[in-house]
Amino acid sequence: MTDSAARHVLLIEPVGFRFNRETEATNVFQAPALPGEADRLSELALVQHRALRDLLVTHDVAVTMTRSRPESPDGPFCNNWFSTHPAVPGRAPTLVLYPLLAPNRRLERRDDIIAMLRHEYPTVIDLSPEEQQGRFLESTGSLVLDHEARVAYAARSPRTDAAIATDWARALGFELVAFTATDSNGVPYYHTNVVMFLGHGVAGVCLDAIGSDAERRAVESTVRAAGHTVLPLTQAQVGEFCGNCLALSSSTGERLLVMSSRARRAFTEGDLALLGRHATLLDTDLSAFEHLGGGSARCLIGELF
Repeated sequence: MTDSAARHVLLIEPVGFRFNRETEATNVFQAPALPGEADRLSELALVQHRALRDLLVTHDVAVTMTRSRPESPDGPFCNNWFSTHPAVPGRAPTLVLYPLLAPNRRLERRDDIIAMLRHEYPTVIDLSPEEQQGRFLESTGSLVLDHEARVAYAARSPRTDAAIATDWARALGFELVAFTATDSNGVPYYHTNVVMFLGHGVAGVCLDAIGSDAERRAVESTVRAAGHTVLPLTQAQVGEFCGNCLALSSSTGERLLVMSSRARRAFTEGDLALLGRHATLLDTDLSAFEHLGGGSARCLIGELF
């Protein structure tokens, strides 16, 4: 299996990071700040984001960085509104823009960042008009991508429309594996990237969350056929953001797996041993983002292929 993980990423530093009322109905992971805690958590988010940046740079991952805008509470979660794709026969490097459910999150699709990205990704596929039809697909939140095997996994939810995902897969040349994954209360997980991750020959996936036997078998068999070792995640581990890891590579080709410190603590010793055989494990405290925003390491990193 060749290494197709990104070596260059985009980070968007938080400015006034806070709880987003417009997303709470579909994201059960996030919670408002306790009285008097909002400012402290906002300041902590900035400190933690800079620590994430430093961790990546220290391990020779190229980082492009800009700042969020005060009107965008979830601005640091940049992986939800764009994705990049390297050149393939018949198509130049491609930038895809996505439709977002929350109106205040649509402000994150900024013209200045898009203009910067278009220098390297001249082909643009813009799916954002689907917002006006009430249909959403939130980039690599909604789609967990196996770039080498050309497979996209999508857990249906209010933020992940299977029909748009099908169109996306056809346009980008991926096979789509769609499924429904729910928490212990029967609520669909808001994003695919909280129930599974792929990288460096290992796949962490909460198969127990997939209620349909046929869909569960389809996910597991497709993951295995691509050469990944399956690491089953429990529902409890999903709640600790163990599914929200991201595989990256250093400039020298070192294989990295990035996660939060909370996720690392929730993996068993056996889990960590398995993951460590496939990549160098990097973790950092992202508690402010996990508490207020219901997102973790993967959500904060936009891959630049």
